[in-house]
Amino acid sequence: MKMLAIIRREYLERVRTKGFVISTLLIPLLMALIMVVPMLTMQSVDTRNTVGLIDPSGEYFALLDASLSAQEDLHVSLIPLPVTGGDLAAATAGLQDQIRDESLDGGVVIGDDFIGQPKATYYSRSVSGSIVRDDLQPALDRVLRQARFARAGVPDSLHAYLSERVAWESLSVGDTGEATRRDEGGVMLLAFTLIMMLYMMVLVYGQQTLTAVIEEKSSRVVEVLLSSVPSSQLMFGKVVGIGGAGLTQVAIWTAAIFIMAGQGLSVGGISFDASYLTPMILGSFVVFFVLGFLLFSMMYAGVGALCNTIQEAQPFATPIMMFVIIPMMLMTLVLRAPSSPLATVLSLIPMFSPILMFMRVCLASPPLWQVLLSWVLMSATIWLMSRAAGKLFRVGILMSGSAPNWATLVRTLRQPD
Repeated sequence: MKMLAIIRREYLERVRTKGFVISTLLIPLLMALIMVVPMLTMQSVDTRNTVGLIDPSGEYFALLDASLSAQEDLHVSLIPLPVTGGDLAAATAGLQDQIRDESLDGGVVIGDDFIGQPKATYYSRSVSGSIVRDDLQPALDRVLRQARFARAGVPDSLHAYLSERVAWESLSVGDTGEATRRDEGGVMLLAFTLIMMLYMMVLVYGQQTLTAVIEEKSSRVVEVLLSSVPSSQLMFGKVVGIGGAGLTQVAIWTAAIFIMAGQGLSVGGISFDASYLTPMILGSFVVFFVLGFLLFSMMYAGVGALCNTIQEAQPFATPIMMFVIIPMMLMTLVLRAPSSPLATVLSLIPMFSPILMFMRVCLASPPLWQVLLSWVLMSATIWLMSRAAGKLFRVGILMSGSAPNWATLVRTLRQPD
């Protein structure tokens, strides 16, 4: 009953504060700024690039301009540049001068015999010009094919037949074998939203555990508490109470995502897909949050009990934080091949599982045994960390005076239970 009182105290102490309400509103807003605003900005800002074309024959400007106009999401304005007296070198030098004085963002030079020798040279001032080049190159390829078909006398009907594109459709196969159409962009947006929530909550509430232990230790409140409750119950009560506050915030955000997805919210042309939030994904999200929080909070609680100030705790807290940051850096690797052996091994590392295994659950539906194995490995690691943290908490919670170092940490952990 005493531990329940500690849990209730830690929980209510956080959810009743203005900071809890503000962070409940502010963190989703911050996530929106990080993920959504760049998408909207890219659509609203005119990133049109002015590109000059030197075409000595004068035959390909109209074809290239029409080919570019047919591309979607293109922001290139093509301008023909004259070749006076057939002097291609002088025209190219003039093009480079216009790029230097920023009259043009880039330029393309093609030869007289473009059909026989299909070579084009692209000039730009900045590395970002490669984005424009990637738009121009396929357009020039289409112009080359069209010109060669015309020279070979290929009928327009055959040309259209050979140039037709594939009508691409993506379907998602569920566990029951049913194939459904989904907005891939919306699925990715929801997946990354959940992953970012998991990352921020484990990091934020783990740090709160560290701060709470140090504050009570420095204010001597912990001495009063230890007079009526064992140190192990005090540690578990603080961890569970703080975790309950975090889970409450997660529940509010998840409900908000459900409501937005149900209303068909669209951001930057991408729609939230409510059907994506399956029981497996939501259940995994809760389990990975709880296990991830317990895993990192145990370590933070032990470090907090050993230190007297936040400054003293930083050398010990930074390595713990890296175990949360490193899997975020490995997300691209897992995203490219979520079912590869390397992605599977990385996602089974207990410190990485809350981010990487949950990412695989969102994107690739890994075998159930792999998900369950990650939960078992995390639970075993939590048990080991709780024993180590309990020892640090029991020995260090009443320590004061000189700042601890790594030798103090190792010596404390080596003491018998």
